[in-house]
Amino acid sequence: MIVTGDNGQWIDPYSGQAVPIGSHGRAATARQHLGESGAWRTGEVLPLQQLECERWRLDLNRLIPIEQRLRVFLKDNRGWMNPYSGEIVQGIERPDGKMTPRTVWQMAQRLTVCPHARTGRLLDLQELLNRGRAHGAEQKTQEAVGSRTEQHAALGHDLAQAQQVQRHMLSSIPKPPGFELAVHLSAHAGVGGDFYEITTLQDGRIFIALGDVSGHGVQAALVVATALKTLRFVARSTSDLTELVCRFNDEIKPDLVPGQFITLFAATLDPTTRAFTCLRAGHHPAILVNLAREEVMRRLGRSGMAIGLASGQVFAQSMRPISLQLEPGDVIVQSTDGALEAMDEAGVEWGEARYLASVLRHYEDSAQELVDGINQDACSYAQGKIGDDLTVLCLTVLPEEEPAEG
Repeated sequence: MIVTGDNGQWIDPYSGQAVPIGSHGRAATARQHLGESGAWRTGEVLPLQQLECERWRLDLNRLIPIEQRLRVFLKDNRGWMNPYSGEIVQGIERPDGKMTPRTVWQMAQRLTVCPHARTGRLLDLQELLNRGRAHGAEQKTQEAVGSRTEQHAALGHDLAQAQQVQRHMLSSIPKPPGFELAVHLSAHAGVGGDFYEITTLQDGRIFIALGDVSGHGVQAALVVATALKTLRFVARSTSDLTELVCRFNDEIKPDLVPGQFITLFAATLDPTTRAFTCLRAGHHPAILVNLAREEVMRRLGRSGMAIGLASGQVFAQSMRPISLQLEPGDVIVQSTDGALEAMDEAGVEWGEARYLASVLRHYEDSAQELVDGINQDACSYAQGKIGDDLTVLCLTVLPEEEPAEG
């Protein structure tokens, strides 16, 4: 009965292996796996606590990139704030500010024996910060707020050159007939870990990707350079979206340092038929808006494993693409988590509700005005102090032109 929180993987009680749950459900998946593996013949079931610890490890790898409350550490990175109980757990370290596999495993072990974690309810971020202050350590998260203006003014000559090189590496924005594409990218430290790629595949479809490397700054920027080169290399040899992302994962995983990962939203667009296919590798859903549709706003994409956490068949089975037919007036918006996690002075995140409201506010703008407007709304909320890289991408289906009279 041990499954991950997103019901995506079942834990084999005999081997501890995580098995992706198929479309027929957990029971059918378990029967098929046990029948093929034969592990049950030993009759020796692993301890329940060990299985639950493995489940927590998988859930943490999935949630840490998108849930800031799981990433609250003391100032010296030598104590973790349990977001379910609010206790400070000494001994769980984040060396050099990195979430290593050992860090995640220690967190999983603690949550396995934490009664509060079984409820699944996380404390409010502000409450966690207040508890940290009461403990005598002013809490700062990895996404510490800093003045973007001051950072840009302090850029040295080498960093300014690196910023120029990174921007040069990013692809130009195409203008397919009947569509508008636009991107707004703001790096937290001049260079950063956000990137996008828009290119035409061999079969004529347009490939669109938006990625976010864990961390920011120069180290993340180096990974971005590798990621863009790898994506372009793989895109030259396949037009299948799932195969492209899986090959990208397997190619770049050896180049990532332990504990590092990339969240990715990837899609293909057929500009002739308006067929759109997308998948999520650890990234949050995109938003589709069209006031003419019966469903005015909807999320796009099923959850999948982030790039670099696993390889081969394990990663491939977590990729679950969806396809839909776009209509005139459709607006698809995707961003990195720098927008959702922008904070005001009280430490309250901008959050999904304000983000969605901003999308609607700028829905009738041009694609470029829309992405710039969302960025401006997030910056205004945070009083110009965004603590992470922030990128917003938009795809708009233009209204069909009416035939000329006569």
